[in-house]
Amino acid sequence: MKKVPFNSENTKLVGRTYSFGNDLALILSGTGCEFVFTGKKLDISISCDENSYLDGKSCNYPRIAVMADGKFIVKKVIENPTEKYNIISSDVPVTKNIKIIKLSEAAFSIAILHEAETDDDAVISPAPEKNLKIEFIGDSITCGYGVDDSNILSNFSTAAENCMKSYAYLTAEFLGADYSLFSYSGYGIISGYTPDGIRNTHEILPPYYESTGFSYSNINNMKPHEIKWDFSRFAPDIVVINLGTNDNSFCTVHEEAFSEFEDKYIEFLKTVRKNNPRAKIICTIGMMNNETSPHVISAAKRFNDKNTYTFEFSMQNGLLGFSCDFHPSEDTHRYAAEELTDFIRKNIL
Repeated sequence: MKKVPFNSENTKLVGRTYSFGNDLALILSGTGCEFVFTGKKLDISISCDENSYLDGKSCNYPRIAVMADGKFIVKKVIENPTEKYNIISSDVPVTKNIKIIKLSEAAFSIAILHEAETDDDAVISPAPEKNLKIEFIGDSITCGYGVDDSNILSNFSTAAENCMKSYAYLTAEFLGADYSLFSYSGYGIISGYTPDGIRNTHEILPPYYESTGFSYSNINNMKPHEIKWDFSRFAPDIVVINLGTNDNSFCTVHEEAFSEFEDKYIEFLKTVRKNNPRAKIICTIGMMNNETSPHVISAAKRFNDKNTYTFEFSMQNGLLGFSCDFHPSEDTHRYAAEELTDFIRKNIL
């Protein structure tokens, strides 16, 4: 038996991962790695930050998927501090494409991927890079919040989150692109979601964009938002921004705030452009509400950048169902992905 770390030499890293020692931290929704395995035996061990267990709330534990040649071998919430999964066990060497993805979002828990255990002759090599790269910046919609729970009255749980069913992941799949997600449920540009019209300053996304990501959990005794992100690691051809849905809950109560929303949106566009100088930027809004849509469009126009576009998703409706907390259903996400894919093919590619 031998141990092989999951790092950039052995695997294609997906999203804003963080390596320390021989471990790989999976932070944001959709983070993980992909590689080609040839051998007889592959075991994977994943731990959860201990803070997720200290609070005793299973709804905060990370949800993980492991696939071999596109078939799910593991798809579950980590229910113990460390779990070990047998992915391949064969009498003769086999070759499989292996993908490990964190399905749940960053704020509540981080998954730590430890060294793989393989047979002595096994070989692990990175999956090939794709020709197109897309970054998605968003909120719960981009996270795939509640998409695996059709009960609209259910409370939040990472067990119902599945970024692989989100419009973002599906758009990347339809376009044959590598992706990175930077998304947080409830977050906005000037205010996170507020049920009472009081500004929510605790859930604002732009301050974290240049970091590895925000979380209440730790990585090796550090907070991920204290770790600066190296934008050279993933240089997207396209950046899709889908923010404003949560700001809507504040701005519709305080209509004068729409002007502030526009100004701060432009400031964020400047940050995105600074770090992604060659990317096409698409400013999107829609699905759950669209009151901020005119202000997203206005902000993009005022930004005055020839490589910045606007796109409005169709609003969700009961015909395609709803998921938890009236969030988009799996069918709505797929329809939205088809809309966005068509827009990108016609206007950008």
